[in-house]
Amino acid sequence: MNTPESFDFTPEMIEIPEIFRSSLDKKPFEKCISCETYLLDEGVTYFIEKSVRNYKDHGVTDTVFEYAMCIDCMERMRQAVSTESLQRMEEYFLSQVNPLERQLLMLNNEETLNIEPWIENCIVKGTPKTELDEYQLHCQCFGKQMVFTYMPYMIGGEAMEEMAELLSAKSRGEIDNFMDDNFGLPPELKKELGDFKYVLI
Repeated sequence: MNTPESFDFTPEMIEIPEIFRSSLDKKPFEKCISCETYLLDEGVTYFIEKSVRNYKDHGVTDTVFEYAMCIDCMERMRQAVSTESLQRMEEYFLSQVNPLERQLLMLNNEETLNIEPWIENCIVKGTPKTELDEYQLHCQCFGKQMVFTYMPYMIGGEAMEEMAELLSAKSRGEIDNFMDDNFGLPPELKKELGDFKYVLI
C-alpha cells in the first residue's frame, strides 16, 4: 500500500537487510518482476513484498512468494485496480495507521536502523509476528539501499483479509491474474494455501 502522503526529509537508508533479499540465494533482487528493469543502480526506486506462512507449532516460516517491482510498474498495477477499491483500501489503512506519526516515532527510536522493531508487529492490528499464521513484509528501496519512511512494515493475516474484502471483483481478478502470470502456483499448492490472502503494496 502506497501512502498518499509525501514527507520533505532526508531519509535514513541502510544496505538491504537479509530479510528483504531473495529467500533462495540471500542476494538482493536485481530485476523488476514486471518489466525486468535493473533495480540496483543508484536512484532506482522500487518496492519489495514478501508473503510468509508462520508454522508456530514447529517454529519455522516459509516464504509463499516474493518479488520486487519498480515504481513505474507499481503505479501501472495500481491503475489496473479500480479507483473505488484503491480509495477504500487507502481509507482503511489511514484510519488505522498515521504514517507520519509512525515515521517520526520510529526514527526517533534509539534502534532506528535496526530492522526488527519496524516489522515485529502488524502495522494495523499490533499483533506480534510470532502469533500470526501468515503475514506480509513490505519495504521501499533506492538502488542497493532500503529506505526508512513509514516503511518497512509487516501486516498480518487479519488485516490483509479485511483489506482484501474491500476490493471489487474486477480488482480481485486483476491481482489474481498478476499472481498467476508471475508465480504460476501448481494446483496442489493452491489447494494447500486455501484462502491465503495477499494485498499488493
